Amino acid sequence: MEKLLKDLNPQQKEAVLYFDSPLLILAGAGSGKTRVITYKIAYMVKVLNFRPERILAITFTNKAAKEMKERVEALLGSSAPVFVSTFHSFCVRILRSYGEEVGIDRNFIIVDTDDKKRVLKEVIKDLNLDSELYFPNTVSSLISNVKNGLYSAESMISHYPKLSEIYNLYNERLNKLSALDFDDLLLKGKELLAVSKVKERLSDYFQYVLIDEYQDTNKVQYEIAKALTYEKGNICAVGDEDQCIYTWRGANIDNILSFEKDFKSAKVIKLEKNYRCTKTILEAANSVISNNRLRKGKELYTDNPEGEMIRLYRGENEVDEAIFIAQTIKLLLKKGVSPKDIAVFYRTNSLSRVIEDVLRKEGIAYQIVGGLKFYERKEVKDVLAYLRLLIFDRDEISLMRILNVPKRGLGAKTQELLKGLLDRGLGTLEALRELQELLKQEKQKKAVKELLENLEFLREKLEELPSYDFLSLLVKSVGYEEFLRNEFPEDWESRLENVRELGNTLQELLEKDGLKGRELYTEFLSTVALSSDQDSMKEEEKVVLMTVHASKGLEFPVVFVAGLEEGIFPHARSTDTSSEVEEERRLFYVAVTRAKRLLTLSYARERRLFGSRRLSRPSRFISEIPSHLIKEVKKRTRLQSEKGTQPQTLEPKEKRPRLVYHQKFGKGVVKRVEGDKITAFFANYGQKTILRKFLKILS
Repeated sequence: MEKLLKDLNPQQKEAVLYFDSPLLILAGAGSGKTRVITYKIAYMVKVLNFRPERILAITFTNKAAKEMKERVEALLGSSAPVFVSTFHSFCVRILRSYGEEVGIDRNFIIVDTDDKKRVLKEVIKDLNLDSELYFPNTVSSLISNVKNGLYSAESMISHYPKLSEIYNLYNERLNKLSALDFDDLLLKGKELLAVSKVKERLSDYFQYVLIDEYQDTNKVQYEIAKALTYEKGNICAVGDEDQCIYTWRGANIDNILSFEKDFKSAKVIKLEKNYRCTKTILEAANSVISNNRLRKGKELYTDNPEGEMIRLYRGENEVDEAIFIAQTIKLLLKKGVSPKDIAVFYRTNSLSRVIEDVLRKEGIAYQIVGGLKFYERKEVKDVLAYLRLLIFDRDEISLMRILNVPKRGLGAKTQELLKGLLDRGLGTLEALRELQELLKQEKQKKAVKELLENLEFLREKLEELPSYDFLSLLVKSVGYEEFLRNEFPEDWESRLENVRELGNTLQELLEKDGLKGRELYTEFLSTVALSSDQDSMKEEEKVVLMTVHASKGLEFPVVFVAGLEEGIFPHARSTDTSSEVEEERRLFYVAVTRAKRLLTLSYARERRLFGSRRLSRPSRFISEIPSHLIKEVKKRTRLQSEKGTQPQTLEPKEKRPRLVYHQKFGKGVVKRVEGDKITAFFANYGQKTILRKFLKILS
């Protein structure tokens, strides 16, 4: 252990060895926080004789949890049962063990984002509400915000009068299905830890709790951490307030800023030595983030070389910008830079299209992180629905998904009949049996009978066969390969490969944790439901494209940040208040500090938005970087604007536009008013004509 401690700098070593009171490690970008966490765990096991299974380490993605566990095991020289988990996975584990204490069936279903929206569509329809006013995506976000403690359902009544009704009926539907959505996992986990005997048992069991990315904790996660550690003070929180970029989904920066108030006698140790970036990149990052007020304050430094100056490119338009990025990448590849060492970041996904088009034309292979995730692909979700149906008897969402997959000739009337049986409280297989009796057409009766027999047969084989063989049997039994051949003749083979990859994932889980049968599939389905964007990122020889939000926790030798224009980055929806601007600045800080060696920033003089061209202004964040650190790159070729289009001039500053707000489209600028109809331009949706009653007048 002494040899290991020699690898640490003085501040890292102090953080590893400190156990006298609650500890906050303020870990700047690239300062080796994962090393500190893993060495601290190894020190507890090897020197302090802590039992590994009684150490709880919580982080925010499955990918980070997996890497942390692997690094701990490498330090200890063996497989160690340290409980490394995400908050959601931790709550799944304790709810499956003690959920009955708060009225949760231990065999609960986890409802993913798509399933949540499907249930909400039914609720909105059953309440006879206008789906334009109560758009499922928006309602889904509002419900998440209510459950995460951002505000109450009642507080939204002035904007969405029926939200409380939707909220209550949605929760009733989930309860009937023995289902929990992602937010419920945390909410019910918190409720469980409010039960005295459960709280005592778990807080006594875990000798020490480490929480990574503490700046990203929301109100509910904070309460969970406090319940586990407050009385004993056995907590080590690790985070960086300068990288708090998720307040829009509930993260509360006050949790890290107020740590010393919340945990008495807390010790704060700052990790300010950066091992990732060049001096130039780091000076730029420090300069930008120093403009924020909401921070505890630290100044990162490094022993790394000065490195190259930060490159800045002004494109004539978005195509010019994309061509520059592609040409520069080509030059780097010719010089021997690996494609996987190059990343292109943007503020919103919509900016990737032009960049993708140009990369394809230039023959540059790329992968998008944060696009359609592996577990969201149709063929994968279909097979998972069958698997869920075999494990969870009340999973009517999965039953309705696969009822006609493959096609069985069971139309809308049959589906309504089945829905009625399920609404009576029947289990899925029991409902299918009754449906078979009620149907009059022999073809339909036969189809339901075959489905029933298949499901009953597969349930019998669930415990008998190895996981990969069982999944192959499932695909063959229901005729899914033939279905793919018929429905998707152009790419059925790649879709089938995705299905087979599920079998590989199951096999990996079996080898890692030694699970089998129902226990294996239950754990697998929980892992799948809680996957994140980074979990789908593959180690491939391809350039990586992603939003800045998706990049946190990653690093690349070469980074491009595109679309650095006012209204894009910072985003137009995030400049109303100083706290919103500060979060945008933190997001830019995250983008800059992902770069290890070479950083290139770019913006366009004009950009096409919804059919028309608009002049752009460079992002304010560019001007916050000291000019001596920036080298403006000259154009290689002068690109002409597209023929027949003229740049749209900006309105004079003295003209204040009239603003409105729509729950789906966000803020818009009024173009004209005709009776009870208002025509407005919305930044992400273009021009829309909407009834006045569905709009809130802002100015």
